[in-house]
Amino acid sequence: MRTIHLISLIVRVFLMITLGLGLAFWIAQLFGWIGLLVFLARIGFPGIHEMLGTIGVLGLFILGSVAVFIKGCRRLGVVGIIYALVVPVFGITQTLILPGALHWLVQIVHLLLGIGAMMLILRIERHDRAFKQQKRGETLVQPQGRPHSPLGARLARLGTAGHVALYRLSGGKLGGTILGLPVLLLTTIGRKSGKQHTTPVAYFPHGDGYIIVASNQGQGKLPNWWLNMRESKRAQIEIGRKQMRASAQQASPQERQRLWPSVVARLSNYERYQQSTPYPIPLILLHPEEVL
Repeated sequence: MRTIHLISLIVRVFLMITLGLGLAFWIAQLFGWIGLLVFLARIGFPGIHEMLGTIGVLGLFILGSVAVFIKGCRRLGVVGIIYALVVPVFGITQTLILPGALHWLVQIVHLLLGIGAMMLILRIERHDRAFKQQKRGETLVQPQGRPHSPLGARLARLGTAGHVALYRLSGGKLGGTILGLPVLLLTTIGRKSGKQHTTPVAYFPHGDGYIIVASNQGQGKLPNWWLNMRESKRAQIEIGRKQMRASAQQASPQERQRLWPSVVARLSNYERYQQSTPYPIPLILLHPEEVL
């Protein structure tokens, strides 16, 4: 398990850098930022991008090959191997697809393929960890408040910032769904720093408002965005290009009991998150009050 975790971490770092460089190059082209294009040329962007991307794809191929021999991960392993073969082929041939003014569409697809590779790597690692824990008869419940490692926290912040940037740049066309659920951007005020923090959060339409789930992906602790607005019960939300101020209210135990089955029906992962969380996962009701 440690080997898979180490490979996964290294590959995700390489892919994150690759995606960051590719996104910078694409934005510089899109807006004609000559200074940024010159800087990327000076640091040898094409060679670095190709080298890091190759290492990332090779790591995905290795993880997929290992996962094929792990019970419960075999299907993911096969998908990982196929994905690792498709990505470089697409990268090599992308200049032949939709050339000219429409080439930006191919660049978006290439970016999404990179994001998909990272998500696939994370799923392989999580399935492997869950299988090993079940094999040893360990519980999947994690200690409440368990902190991320410094590197993991930085990567998470970087991933969130990239998601928010893509969402705002495209008006929600990119990054507008997570696991088939629509996504809004939730902006809260830090309870300690007093600074604004924006987080992509999956939501469910509910009457005139929305439901969001404070699952924190089953980490056994409340997400920062809910801790930030639990007292003020205020937040700002963005859906597509529409920005609104909203009030927030935690569903009562009776409301949660009524709403939880429909939440799980939309995404079964929430049931798994609940199994690894030592308290009832809060459901938050957002009520838009003012369009900005």
